Amino acid sequence: MFFKMFLRSFFIQAGWNYERFQNLGFAFCLQPALKKIYPDREKMKAAMLRHLAIFNTQPYMASFVIGNIAGFEAQVAASPDPEARLKSMPGVKQALASSFASIGDRIFWGRLKPMTTQICLLVWAAGGFYGWLFPGVETPVATALLLAGPLAGIVFYSAFALHWRWHGLKTGYACGGSSSCGLDCMDWSRLIRVLSTSGFLMSVAIVLVSFGLLAALNYSPLVSRGEFYLKLALPLCVLALHRLTRHFGKSVFFAAGLILAASVAGVSLLNLRSFGL
Repeated sequence: MFFKMFLRSFFIQAGWNYERFQNLGFAFCLQPALKKIYPDREKMKAAMLRHLAIFNTQPYMASFVIGNIAGFEAQVAASPDPEARLKSMPGVKQALASSFASIGDRIFWGRLKPMTTQICLLVWAAGGFYGWLFPGVETPVATALLLAGPLAGIVFYSAFALHWRWHGLKTGYACGGSSSCGLDCMDWSRLIRVLSTSGFLMSVAIVLVSFGLLAALNYSPLVSRGEFYLKLALPLCVLALHRLTRHFGKSVFFAAGLILAASVAGVSLLNLRSFGL
């Protein structure tokens, strides 16, 4: 039963619709449990119909709600007064869906998804491929290395997704019926902080590698010291301008407009020659 629901959880978005969102996918995931809980066909149909109401949550965290409601349905079937137990089910289902939607969005969309790109770039940099930084530089690179970058990010992301799909299903079923089921199985705030810190450290590593390579490429006997310092000062000035405009309540587009105006003035009016990276 659990393995069938686990496999079906990958298709919770397959029946997504604008009227009731993930309701079809949720009922589809819950069906193996309902068939086991309600051998009577009419009772099973009634259970399926009550789970066709509106439902929406973060798809990777939906297993917590699926497991919880499966356990809840088992309690309802064994209860001497099932109607009384069923009254609280919609509230429990909605509370968990909202809570795990917020948690899941912050973990998967806000942290893990950007980190897949960071991991890819770090793997490429470690393997000696810098085409992502210098598109014009033709460097022979192995196909295996090109594939290893995206694959490392996908494996990292998928490991989290698979773990919480399965763990959420088992945890939810064990504490079925509780509106806080699964919310206390993990220190979610701490996990989000750890992922945020990890993402920041990877960003710092990418910036250091990028600026180090750019500095190494530009520092050559053919480049004067003044031109080298100018290249180094330009990005620092852009960053300073961005922070200054934000401090005075201006948007990033205002800063971009100033940079564009200064560039046009420098090239057309002052006849400054451009230089390559």
